Amino acid sequence: MSDPGSFPPPPPPSLTPPPGAVGYESTAWNRVPLKRVGGLAKALSILLAVVGVAQLLTLALVPGAVDAARDFVSGSIDEDEFTERQLPMIGVGSLVGLATIAVVVLTMIWLFRIAANHRALGRRTTFAPGWAIGGWFLPPLLYIIPTLMIREQWKAAETSSPPGDEGWRRSPEPVLVWVWFLLYSIIPIILLLSGQSYSWGSTFSNDAEDMAERTIDTETGTYLSGIITAASAVAWLLVVRALTARHRRLTGEAA
Repeated sequence: MSDPGSFPPPPPPSLTPPPGAVGYESTAWNRVPLKRVGGLAKALSILLAVVGVAQLLTLALVPGAVDAARDFVSGSIDEDEFTERQLPMIGVGSLVGLATIAVVVLTMIWLFRIAANHRALGRRTTFAPGWAIGGWFLPPLLYIIPTLMIREQWKAAETSSPPGDEGWRRSPEPVLVWVWFLLYSIIPIILLLSGQSYSWGSTFSNDAEDMAERTIDTETGTYLSGIITAASAVAWLLVVRALTARHRRLTGEAA
């Protein structure tokens, strides 16, 4: 007979997964070696925001740069003043370049980890993790392999498909990935072929007069390239955040 002053022990905690879960949440991180992607996604989001904002700032600086180029060509200002009036564009262009390099590096690491995690969880994906790096160089400028790989990783993160089930392949198409592909690959190639793919950085020259003339000639292309680059940065930011959220739900990675 139990002591009247004692209380019965509490019931054991329920191990039943919540509705819609497929069993990864409490076991995946203990059963297989997985890499976290949340921190990389946050860093990518910050860098992509920097690229987008800097590109918008570049668009605001274009009129001043073009006016300075016209003044220099007409003889209204000398080379020193022309160069000085280009400094804001130089600074913003350098910021965009550095941030873009960092985005590329982190993107490769982020995508590699996602692909490796999916393989570790038994997803028989077409693209091995190594394509998260090599795919960006084959073929150059037309990012078909990265797009197809990101599409596959998006589908592989389908939580309704348990390990060993190939049902994830039939999950809906990630429209957002194709929007990014259009903005980052197809439209820039069209602009390049039409002679409109220019940015302020492409006008840089050691010869001030040549630089001024190219700044004037590529004004329209600079606007177009800046708008497309900013839009593609936003699209990639949305892809990174959405795919990361899907992947973390699959793996059970804590927030």
